[in-house]
Amino acid sequence: MKHIAGENSNHWRIFVLILIILLYLVSPALGADNVYNSDPTAGVGYYMGNYVSDTIPHVLEAGSVYPVTITYRNNGMVSWEWGVEKFGLMYQGLQSSIEVVPVFSQIPSGIKVETQNEYQFPFTLTPPDKPGEYELSFSMSTRKGENRYTPFPNSYTKKITIIPKEGVSSGSVGSIIIDSDPSDATVLMGSEEKGKTPLILPDLNPAKYIITINHPGFPSQWTEVQVQQGSVSRVFVDLSRDEKPSVTIEHLQKYTLLGWFLDNLLLILITIVVLFLGFQVLMMNTNRVPEHHPIRRIARPFILVSPSHDGKVKFRRTSKEQGKSGKSGDIISDSGQGKASGNNKSTGASAAGSGKGKTARDKKLPHEDGSGTKKKIETFENESTIDVEDPDQEGKEMEGMWGFPHSLRDRYEPLGVAGSDSYARVYKVRKKDSGAVRALKVGNLKQEESEILQKETAVWRSLRHPNIVHLFRSEFLDDISYLENEYLGGVSYKGMVHTSLSGLPKPVRDKYAVSLVRDIADGLKYAHDIGVRHYHLQTGDILLTPQLRAKISGFARGRNELGFSINDSDVHDADAAYITPEQKNSEKYGNPGRKTDIYQVGVIFYELLTGYMPYSPEAFRASGRNGTFEEYPDELILPSEIRKNLKKYDAIIQKMLSRKKTGRYFMLSELLSDLENLPGE
Repeated sequence: MKHIAGENSNHWRIFVLILIILLYLVSPALGADNVYNSDPTAGVGYYMGNYVSDTIPHVLEAGSVYPVTITYRNNGMVSWEWGVEKFGLMYQGLQSSIEVVPVFSQIPSGIKVETQNEYQFPFTLTPPDKPGEYELSFSMSTRKGENRYTPFPNSYTKKITIIPKEGVSSGSVGSIIIDSDPSDATVLMGSEEKGKTPLILPDLNPAKYIITINHPGFPSQWTEVQVQQGSVSRVFVDLSRDEKPSVTIEHLQKYTLLGWFLDNLLLILITIVVLFLGFQVLMMNTNRVPEHHPIRRIARPFILVSPSHDGKVKFRRTSKEQGKSGKSGDIISDSGQGKASGNNKSTGASAAGSGKGKTARDKKLPHEDGSGTKKKIETFENESTIDVEDPDQEGKEMEGMWGFPHSLRDRYEPLGVAGSDSYARVYKVRKKDSGAVRALKVGNLKQEESEILQKETAVWRSLRHPNIVHLFRSEFLDDISYLENEYLGGVSYKGMVHTSLSGLPKPVRDKYAVSLVRDIADGLKYAHDIGVRHYHLQTGDILLTPQLRAKISGFARGRNELGFSINDSDVHDADAAYITPEQKNSEKYGNPGRKTDIYQVGVIFYELLTGYMPYSPEAFRASGRNGTFEEYPDELILPSEIRKNLKKYDAIIQKMLSRKKTGRYFMLSELLSDLENLPGE
C-alpha cells in the first residue's frame, strides 16, 4: 500500500509540474492580449522605445534658443504611426525651469516607424535666466484626445549646466570663450581639464589664466589670458598653423555706464515726462506760484493747460499776447475798457474782480491807429474748436517704420533696413536686453514648420569661425519666422555701403579678390572638417566687414537636404553659373559633395577677377575669340584671355571650375596652399 501511495504522489508531482510549464508558455500570449485591451504600457516589450542619441549641448547659455533633436528606437512589438493613438516624445520636466517646445513632439501623419527603426524628434530649448544645473527628462508616450497621455515605462534623463549670457553674470567677474580650428580640442586651465572647444568658461574672477589647447595630431598651443571685470576674453587658435592663439577682450556694454543708461532709457524718459507734467500741474495753481514769479517767465512757453475764469482746466495754444492785459487773460481790453465775448460792456478791473465776464481768447487786440480811430475787432469762428493730433498716429507711424513687425518690438529696436530679397528683409536692430547690434532677417511669407529647416539652423548656430556669420537665434512661428545674425556693417566704396559681394562693383583688384576668396575658403574648410556643406554659395551669401573681410552666410534654406536643385524654387533667384553640373544632372556627374562648394567658390573667384560669369556668352565675347558662344558652350574662358595680367590664376581657376568633379581640387587645403604660393603673393 505504501508503494502504491508513493507512486500516486509522484504522479501528482509530475502533473503539477506539467501544468506549471503549460501556464508559463501560455501566459505571455494572455499577457499580450491583456495589454492590448487595457493598459498599453503594462506588457513588457509591447510598447517600448529606447533612447539612441541627441544633439542637446551639455552647457547652455541663458537667454539663447537651441533647436535640438532626440533620436529614439522602436523596440516594441507594434509600429508607431498616426491612428487612434498618436505616438510621440513627451517632455516630463517643469516648464518653469527650461522651456521646451513642443511639450509633445508627435510623429506626423503618414509616417510609420516600424519595429527596430529610429526616428528623430525635434524640440526647441529655451534656458531660464538663472544659471545652475538642471535636468531634462523625456519619455515616449501615446496620446488620446487632447490631453490624455500614457508614457512608456522607461524614460531618458540628461543633466545640463546653464551659464549666464556670454558667461558673465555680474560686472565684477568676466569669462573666457575659446574656439579652435579644428574644433573639439581639449582645453586646460592650468593643469585642470575644462572641456572641448568651442567652450565658455563662465564667471571667472579678474586675474591672469594659462590656457592650453590640445588636439590629436597637432602640436599643443598655450596662451596667457587676462580676465577683466564685466568683459569677455575671446581666444581663437588655428592648430594647423604655428601661430600663438589670438586673444581679444570685449567689454560688455551692459556693465558700463552707457549700457546702464541704454537699459534704463525707457524708465528715464518716463521719469522726465512725469516730472515735466507734474511741474505743469503745479504751474496751474497761480496761488502757489505768483503771477510775476521769475520761474513763470521760463515755464510759460511750455505750459500745456491753464485754468479758465470758472476754475475748469482747458487746453489752449501758447500765445505771447495772452496774459499781458488782465489776469488769466479772461478779458482783452484797451485802456482799461473792452468788449467781452457777448454784448455786455464792463471795465477791465470790474470784470477781472467779479469773474463774470466771458472769455475773449483767440480775439485780436483792438488798437488805435495814427488818426485816433479804433480798428475793428475780428473774431475767429468756432472758438471752442481746437485741432488735436490723432493720439494713435504716433503708434501707427512706429508700427509701420520700415515695415518692422510689431511682434518683435519687445525684443529689438529697429535701426534701419540693411537689405532685402524676394524671401526676406534684413533689419539692423539693437537688442533691448543687452544693447548689442544685430542683423535680423525676417521672412516675407509665413514659413511652414520644417524639420529640415530646424536641423539646418541648429547646425549653423553651432558653427564658430571668424569667416562664418554667427547665427545667434532662430525662430519659426505660425505668424513670423526670423534669424538673428551678427551685424557686419559692410564696406564703403565710392560713397556706397555694400553689405555683400553681390553689390560690389566687379572686377576688383586681384589682390583683394585673392584675399576675399582666401577668407571664404578658410570658413568653408572649417565647415567641411566637421562634415557641413553649403551647396548654394553665391555672392549674396558672402557678407563683408568694413575692413573688406568676407564671412559666409546662408547655411539654412529649408528647401531640401541638398540646398537647391534645378527644379527647386531657390534657383529662380540663383544665377545659372552657380549651379554645378552635379546639381543639374546627378546621374551623369555624380552626387553633390565638398567639391560642389569648391566649384561655387570658383564662380565667385572668376567673377571677382574678370567681372564676368564663367561659361557665359559675355565672357566669350570679352575674350575676342572667333565664332559664337553656342559653338563652345562647355569651354572655359581662362582669366588671361580676358586680361593678360591674370595668367597666374589660370591653373587655379581650371581646377576649381572643372565640369567633372575628378578635375577639381580634392580639398580646400590644396586651394589655400596654391593661393599662398602665387607669384608675388
